[in-house]
Amino acid sequence: MSGSAVKLVFGSLKDGFHDLDYHLTTDFFEEIDQSLILNGDVQVLLKVERSERQLSLDFKLEGWVEKSCDICLSRLEYPIKTQQFLHVKITDKEMDDEVDLIAIGSNEYELDLTSHLFDYVALALPMKVECKDSLNREACDEEVLSMLSAEEEENDNSNHPEWKKLKEIFKN
Repeated sequence: MSGSAVKLVFGSLKDGFHDLDYHLTTDFFEEIDQSLILNGDVQVLLKVERSERQLSLDFKLEGWVEKSCDICLSRLEYPIKTQQFLHVKITDKEMDDEVDLIAIGSNEYELDLTSHLFDYVALALPMKVECKDSLNREACDEEVLSMLSAEEEENDNSNHPEWKKLKEIFKN
């Protein structure tokens, strides 16, 4: 991912605090091999605290992403607003990465933030995305909802003779 990869070049940063910003656009989401987010416009404000052997990264993300409604499949602009932290230990010792702590070698001078930023955006989304919570729609597509309810009625086998026999067995 060369075009839209987001890299933090920390090798030239002096110890102390630094404010950086990134802009995640459609190109960013298209270059990642995923189908969760169709496109988006997310502003990332990053506060970096650099010291000799570590980086503390404080991310603030705000904007929107385009997804499909989980009910009617309409395309939605869904709001994103989240704050995340990542601690980076600069060491040559072997360490296991944790949720918000990673280790990089002392000869490294940049950190690829692409997968972290995508994960932070994805984690800001609810388990179920619906039209009523989006920026560009108020309700699900009525035509699709009526087709879904008609399909449910067609597939209702509760009055089928085999089900009646099973219900009788369970009553005993």
